[in-house]
Amino acid sequence: MVASTQAIESASFLDEVPGDQRQKLRAARTKLKKLRIEARAEEEKAKARESLAPRREYKLSEFDEVEPKFMDLKWRMISMPGGAFKRPPVFYELYALSQQGKVGDNEMEQPMWAEKGGIDFEGRERWDAWNKVKGMASDEAKLKFVRTYYEFETKGNLYSDTR
Repeated sequence: MVASTQAIESASFLDEVPGDQRQKLRAARTKLKKLRIEARAEEEKAKARESLAPRREYKLSEFDEVEPKFMDLKWRMISMPGGAFKRPPVFYELYALSQQGKVGDNEMEQPMWAEKGGIDFEGRERWDAWNKVKGMASDEAKLKFVRTYYEFETKGNLYSDTR
């Protein structure tokens, strides 16, 4: 890419002369610009992969520190029929692991209707997620919560990462 940049710079005098050579110069500049953008995108992807690399060890003691924070993250809202909203699936996974770690198995009745009529999407998602982890040990749920909290993909789930 360095050689291409130098060649284009040395041929910049062609900007002054109309014709095919000027068109070729402009096409080369456009191609170089696209290559730079692609290279920058690759670098950003590599940095993102490094930052998302799982930590090797999580501690159970971290649960008490991070559990209160997950509800305050800036979660994206998914529009549902009837004007209802729900959060991304990872929110409900974290909620379920949190409840399983603090309370234990889900003994609540399955929600169906919201207070204002209509289907309770939020309550139903929470109940379903919590029910999926039924029988999981409290310490296992807490450790899985901490791992999921630090490793979940923020793109598409959060408006901004404030972890």
